[in-house]
Amino acid sequence: MLSDAQRAHDYALIRSVYERFMPIDDVLFEVIIDHMSYVELPKGQAWIDQGGANDELGLLAEGLVAGIEDIDGDEHTTVFFDAPSFVTEYVGFLRRSPSRNSLVALETCRIYSWTYDALQRMYAADPRGERLGRLIAEHVIADVMNEVRSFRFDTATERYENLTKRYPRLVQRMPQYMIASYLGVTPESLSRIRAKLAKS
Repeated sequence: MLSDAQRAHDYALIRSVYERFMPIDDVLFEVIIDHMSYVELPKGQAWIDQGGANDELGLLAEGLVAGIEDIDGDEHTTVFFDAPSFVTEYVGFLRRSPSRNSLVALETCRIYSWTYDALQRMYAADPRGERLGRLIAEHVIADVMNEVRSFRFDTATERYENLTKRYPRLVQRMPQYMIASYLGVTPESLSRIRAKLAKS
């Protein structure tokens, strides 16, 4: 059970994340929180399962989540989410289709979430909510396109450097084999990249 102080802290965090996209007044913020639910995930637990229903858009208030796709028995790390950030398997969520990967807590996580239907009710309750949703979706699409471009044109070393610059705390908290998988290299190659960068 959350204390009043923790809930107040979380609400301030949620508001600050939304305000990255547009100003949020008290009326709109009340609409946002009226349509959300709360869940705590222990380390190792999946929030969304690969192939399962994907009906949640979450805001990760605390913790670290990895997207893991099983392909013929081999697990591939496809994405990660470090608090505070939105978290979902976006394609499945928007298309109302099964999730292409599992979203697994790498640490104890606290997530505030909205179902697809709850978001539609939120949009109907305040037209500004729909604009907010569009701005967030545009941000997500831009991030995805940057990832695609990076994998096409950047070297593994450049991708690792970009990762450490953008998320400096991540590399200390995420298993190295998962970072290697995310970068598309072997753990041995990742070790060589790190050793080379340490010397430079």
